[in-house]
Amino acid sequence: MPDKPEPYVRELHAALDGELEGYLRTDEASRAMWSTDASIYLRKPVGVVAARSEEDVKLTLPAARELGLSITPRGTGTSLAGQATAPGLALDVSEMRRALEIDLEERRCVVEPGLVQGELNAMVEPHGLVFGADTSTSDVATLGGMVGNNSAGMRSLVYGMTSDQVLGLRCVLASGETVELVPLAREEARGRARHADALARLLRGAMEIGDRYGDEIRRRFPKMIRRVSGYGLDALVDPETLDLTRLVCGSEGTLAVVTRAEFRLHPLPEARALASFEFDSLSAAACATVRFLETEPSAIELLDDVAIGRARANPAYKDSTRFVKGNPKAVLVVEWSGTQRELDEIFTKLDELAGEAGALAATPLRAKEEMSQTVRLRKSTLPLLLGTTDKEKPVAFVEDAAVPPDRLEEFVVRFEEIVERNGTWACFYGHASVGCLHVRPALDTSDPDGVSRMRRIAEEVAGLVVDCGGSISGEHGDGLSRSEFMEKMYGGEILRAFADVKRLFDPRGMMNPGVIVAPPRMDQQLRIGPGRKRLPIKTNLSFGDQGGFAKAVELCNGSGFCRKRTGGTMCPSYMATLDEQDTTRARANMLRSVIEGTLPPEELTGRRMKEVMDLCVGCKACKTECPSRVDVASMKTEVLYQTGRVHGFSLRQKAAGHIRRQLALAALIPSPYNAVAGTRLARRAAALAGIDPRRSLPRVANKTFSRRFPGLPQGTGPAEVALFNDTWNEYQRPEVGEGAVRLLAAAGARIYLPKVVCCGRPMLSEGLVDEARKNARRNLDLLVPLVERGVPLVGLEPSCILTLRDDYRKLIPDD
Repeated sequence: MPDKPEPYVRELHAALDGELEGYLRTDEASRAMWSTDASIYLRKPVGVVAARSEEDVKLTLPAARELGLSITPRGTGTSLAGQATAPGLALDVSEMRRALEIDLEERRCVVEPGLVQGELNAMVEPHGLVFGADTSTSDVATLGGMVGNNSAGMRSLVYGMTSDQVLGLRCVLASGETVELVPLAREEARGRARHADALARLLRGAMEIGDRYGDEIRRRFPKMIRRVSGYGLDALVDPETLDLTRLVCGSEGTLAVVTRAEFRLHPLPEARALASFEFDSLSAAACATVRFLETEPSAIELLDDVAIGRARANPAYKDSTRFVKGNPKAVLVVEWSGTQRELDEIFTKLDELAGEAGALAATPLRAKEEMSQTVRLRKSTLPLLLGTTDKEKPVAFVEDAAVPPDRLEEFVVRFEEIVERNGTWACFYGHASVGCLHVRPALDTSDPDGVSRMRRIAEEVAGLVVDCGGSISGEHGDGLSRSEFMEKMYGGEILRAFADVKRLFDPRGMMNPGVIVAPPRMDQQLRIGPGRKRLPIKTNLSFGDQGGFAKAVELCNGSGFCRKRTGGTMCPSYMATLDEQDTTRARANMLRSVIEGTLPPEELTGRRMKEVMDLCVGCKACKTECPSRVDVASMKTEVLYQTGRVHGFSLRQKAAGHIRRQLALAALIPSPYNAVAGTRLARRAAALAGIDPRRSLPRVANKTFSRRFPGLPQGTGPAEVALFNDTWNEYQRPEVGEGAVRLLAAAGARIYLPKVVCCGRPMLSEGLVDEARKNARRNLDLLVPLVERGVPLVGLEPSCILTLRDDYRKLIPDD
């Protein structure tokens, strides 16, 4: 990254402003938001181009080349090895998200790189088809990113890697030239190489590299499903075909930018079914994998006791662990695909199979709901592991090694010894079916000793993988984590071949430098490294249950679950705008950058922080749907408080925060107030307080709920219920409260209506923390004696009950 990006910024804007369909952002906040992915690394870009077309890409690359800036292509930013972080210009292609063609008869599709895997499947699954590679991040991972990493997922036994789905790639080279890459018969490739264009140059160079290093390639490259370390040089020694797409697949953005991809689609099986098998040790589970492979499964997934324990401790995932009956050290979840008859035959022998495999117990999982819950748990293991404020967290740096399945038991035993020898523990999970386990040792990378242990473990594991005949990277890529260790796996001659491939595609070395070729040390450029200083922020809300404000921010690990576009609630602002700055991750990145000093302290209360936080609606979906339980709603409240403390609270904030007080006044004269509230004059007056003039003012009921309550029926049973009378129910829709009382009374309950004040939610939404705390104390004084007496508290407005249950702990942590 250039030390002084300002000259580059001016030149970039001069070259690209007004030319792009997308946008160029170079402000400090945007640089911070695009500085991380889901890895342990941070590289702050000079700026980010969000491309919306191939033409944007073709404009950007020559502009960067002219300035000597590197380019790092990026999709959703879910990479785990740092390859989506950018030392120069980040090129975000996630807004190129169209499915250009879907041919159901030929089972093929043509897509742009920003289309999300899960969205493609949603288009084709109703027609009985599926995109084969099935990653744990399928809801957010872009297909272009999957090409870059050569991703696979849990069913690679059946479908293989992303490279096995590719029929053709359209790419833009660093020079700005466009090439169409497809598999070619050798004779056709030799003829095409005689031309004078960019593709001919690539074909000639690829054949020369294959001829020069062919013997070493055949000797060194492991013959296994899961191998993505380095470039796919084995494609250059195929005697029948020359397929340059297999060089680009897994190249991690170091060779070209994919702007269009043609994929094959696969027919869905008639049925799928799962069974779980429990074991008393990891090694026993690893050993059993070989027996299960004999049954021709579509997937075998491993979860250890750490992963299961984290899920059991998370309220949102506890139900997903019901299939685990005991307290095993490891569980294998085996999936079979086929006809119902084939699956029935397997399941009649389940207990026999469990005995042969040495399992403690076997549980069939054939109901659709329990299968989806189990798969959801497996796909969420990563963020579940990181949803802790412990100093030592499971870290991704040796999480992608793959070995032949018949060496998996040895690999697990020796890996456990390495971890123990280095004074820590690790979580083991992943794709046992293909020998690719995601092992995460627990370390504190802010401690020099933690970084030293990380390096020792990385070096020892690289040696272990080579001893077992495996690959250092099985599906996540090399990135900044593992590129350094490829010489151990391949030797110096193959590394020279990698450098030749890099020069062939990217002569100036501007495409994602430091990845695969000429890498830095893996213990540099850490997001959370030794010697960092944190800005002390005295918060008004309590974040003690998360270890403080900084620790609460660090719960965000960058996994990008908040970029879901379908399913669930998180994150509604991103679903509306599809802009990275409106994600949970971007908000956490902004705060982290201020806390760690990469953004100045005044940015905490500055304009860009306000913009990034503005569209957060405070729904707390991030706290429930994000497996790491990141609570951005509370962080936004704190930011608004800090901003108000420095700059003062606006009239609009005060008006919105104290809406109950205003409605109480309006309710004294409901008819005159309602007559005026909808007028143009009233809207203009509201606009002076910062309220959009298109928004009409709220109406009030002619008679409040508390005035109606004495005339409502009461139950005759012994049960008592306290009804929380929220603002909306009291002043605007008292008929809802009436209906609730009649329902409760019909059930025999006697209803008590405490004289509560506003729960404080509107105040928290505006940063008026001190006022919210006063209301919380008043309400608790009323409600605690009732609850202690065993009287249930019932609410009608979800946000009010959420405030009582969640936010009061941050307002009054000691009560």
